[in-house]
Amino acid sequence: MLEKNNFPKRYNFSEIEKKWIKYWKKENIYKFDLNKAGQIFSIDTPPDFTSGDLHMGHILNHSWIDFVARFRRMQGINVYFPQGYDCHGLPTELAVAEEFKIDKYDRENFLKKCIEWTEYCIKRMTRQFDELGYSTDWNYIYRTMDNTYKKQVQESLLDFYEKGWLYRAKHPTHYCMNCQTSVAKAEVGYMDEEAKIWEVKLPLANYPEEYITIATTRPEYIEACVGIFVHPNDERHYDLIGTQIRIPFSERIVRVEADKEVDMNFGTGIVYLCTFGDEMDIRLQMRYNLPIVQIFTKDGHMNENSKFQGLTILKAREKILEELDKKGLLVSEKEYQHRIIVHTERSSCKQPIEYLPIPQWFIKVKDFTRDIIESGEKMKWFPEKHKQRLIDWCESLDWDWVVSRQRVFGTPIPFWYCNDCGEIFSAKREDLPVDPAKEESPVKECTKCKSKDIIGEKDVLDCWIDSSITPLVISKWKIDNAFFNKTYMKAQVHRPQGYEIIRTWLFYTLFRCKKLTGKDPFDEVMINGMVAGPDGRKMSKSFGNVVSPDEVLPLYGADALRQWAAMGSLGDDYPFEYSWIEKNTKQPVSKDKIEDDKNKLPEDKFKRKYERRYNQLIGASKFLTKIWNAYRFLYLTNEKIDLKEIDIDINELSPIDSYFYNKFNEVLEYITNSFEGYNWHEGFAAFRSFFWYEICDDYIEAIKYKFYLEDAAIKQNALKAVLNLMYKILKILAIISPFISEDIYSILFKNYIKQKSIHLEKWSVPYQRIPEKFAEQGKFCLEIIKNIRMVKSSNKIPLNQELNKVILILDINRVKMLEALQIDIKKTIRIKELIVIDKETQESLDTPDIEENIEDLGLNILIFK
Repeated sequence: MLEKNNFPKRYNFSEIEKKWIKYWKKENIYKFDLNKAGQIFSIDTPPDFTSGDLHMGHILNHSWIDFVARFRRMQGINVYFPQGYDCHGLPTELAVAEEFKIDKYDRENFLKKCIEWTEYCIKRMTRQFDELGYSTDWNYIYRTMDNTYKKQVQESLLDFYEKGWLYRAKHPTHYCMNCQTSVAKAEVGYMDEEAKIWEVKLPLANYPEEYITIATTRPEYIEACVGIFVHPNDERHYDLIGTQIRIPFSERIVRVEADKEVDMNFGTGIVYLCTFGDEMDIRLQMRYNLPIVQIFTKDGHMNENSKFQGLTILKAREKILEELDKKGLLVSEKEYQHRIIVHTERSSCKQPIEYLPIPQWFIKVKDFTRDIIESGEKMKWFPEKHKQRLIDWCESLDWDWVVSRQRVFGTPIPFWYCNDCGEIFSAKREDLPVDPAKEESPVKECTKCKSKDIIGEKDVLDCWIDSSITPLVISKWKIDNAFFNKTYMKAQVHRPQGYEIIRTWLFYTLFRCKKLTGKDPFDEVMINGMVAGPDGRKMSKSFGNVVSPDEVLPLYGADALRQWAAMGSLGDDYPFEYSWIEKNTKQPVSKDKIEDDKNKLPEDKFKRKYERRYNQLIGASKFLTKIWNAYRFLYLTNEKIDLKEIDIDINELSPIDSYFYNKFNEVLEYITNSFEGYNWHEGFAAFRSFFWYEICDDYIEAIKYKFYLEDAAIKQNALKAVLNLMYKILKILAIISPFISEDIYSILFKNYIKQKSIHLEKWSVPYQRIPEKFAEQGKFCLEIIKNIRMVKSSNKIPLNQELNKVILILDINRVKMLEALQIDIKKTIRIKELIVIDKETQESLDTPDIEENIEDLGLNILIFK
């Protein structure tokens, strides 16, 4: 007698999930074995920023990553699946400053609190990953704030510096005055703004009574004007070329030049170049070797080069316009819509970007964009369409990558520099990681100019510098050569990520890893879209449409949430939809009413009054119940029949078994091909339809009568056949819904399979040598059963109502096909008397209650109720 396990009536996902999370950890089900035979499949998972809470975007991304890991493992591939955390960055600094009321200039205490905060966030997020059923091996966790990680980052910079790819220079960079730090081009974007445009007269230097008129949206830049430009083909202003202009307030004399980059349709067609109002100003300043006048401070005030020193930029604008008006130089003021560049990396910022010329560290990347494109071309893209994003970004770069940030919590830049001549001194490799802000320089005096004024760099690195070597960090680059060779140099490396960071994480990783190792880092990349709220906008705290898994998992469980993720389309945005209902009435509430009450009611009262309804998860939950009930029915049947094994002889299958085995082969091929292309939507949609309609509605219904027959052999063969097929089906489900699959396996199949977990099993393979004749007979039998059911349904006859007599009139060859299958039709439909006759020999028949002609099958159905 086989050991029996209880199969509860209801699927209690909460208890089941807790049980299997503990079991998988205890039994090391997902443990990575470096020495397992075969090529390693390394997954370079995105290190999530330690915000303290996952959101539905993470759930989509990491569910897909987990599908990849589980699918490849089941294919017998040795999967290396680590997970990391991106710890550094401004959001952590802002959270710490607000939470602990500590200033970042109290550097040591501030850093200590940043680490404490991050540790808390990592613990919370790791718990959420476990609750999702995430099958990473936590023995290989990495964190960008750890010394080992920082050492590898700093060593990569020493390599770049020694090869001449890293330098320090004063150069205009994107600067966020709200965050008070430089940012890379990839961290900024454009936003439409309702603004104003002013026309201002500028006097000619030699003829002060004569003027030219410019149009500007930034009059506060007037004191930084170093040049005036017109288009060489603009006949209105051609005679101005070479004219000298006096700039108000600064009294600087500048010359009018002609350049084809000038937009003749903007304003008056005359533009003034200020250092620096936009990227065109930077290009023209370099092209004409014009002086640089910096008038803004890093915190958004006017500096000593301005008559309005100490005022904020906006206050200075007001004063400048006021004085221009007094001087009779302000011509007009108009409403104007234009696009401004803002800090988009942080949705809570979105403040304008300025271009400040300050000393920064740069990595030469512009010279290598063709190499990056070539690396991208060699990869397989899923989907292919997103490759163009990488190409477009490479071709749009204007200058090198600024990698220094005026922050505190980040990887230190491992260099010192001479404050007099600018000579750079790097850390010794054996001392890494170092913090030059508090550690002594490796030299006492400058080797170039003999100055003793050696400064340790206080800026920290851009977070993308940290994350752009994740494939190297997870493979223990420069730490364990054997591990590195197996998991990177000789491995198949998979990169999963969102399309919105193709221009950052993917771009920088392709560049840095190829330069550091000589090998293209990735064989393939899987791209997911962003998750949108019901309002169609990207989920963001600033939009108020973020949903945490902690809100959803207690209601529906991880398997339902993973099924939602599986239905997202490769590379496309995907909504996580919900509607609001009033708790008392359970009635939907309008969007306007919700917004109104959100503004009026305290948060606790709002939560007591309303709740979200997640319609997508309700459907997933119903499907899980369908799965549970189907397997439970087979379990209860087996309780009575008590099979000793579920192996089958393909030649002993009934025609109906043969048909469904054959159908399974077709569906398995489709699902496998879909999963191979990471098209989870198509594969799971096919699985869901097959299970619900073919297996539950047709197969089990067509054979269940056998379980109640007296013939033990018939009962056992029927149950054995369906259980064998249902186990192959369960292994497919295990990719998407690991918890329910493991629980069903442990209750119904573990005694037969003798494996610790279904997640150690191999991917299902198709059945071989299914008798084609039997499969065709089974298919025809099922078609008849379906059609009789439809006739009953269309005539409002309950499906469980027994029919007195049914006559089937068929072609003679079809009659013979049904000889052995009449019992299946009779018992499935519940027919007292079933008569099958051919069209050629049919005699006069009594008038039936219902007659239906099924032309596709060449079938007449006569029903006598």
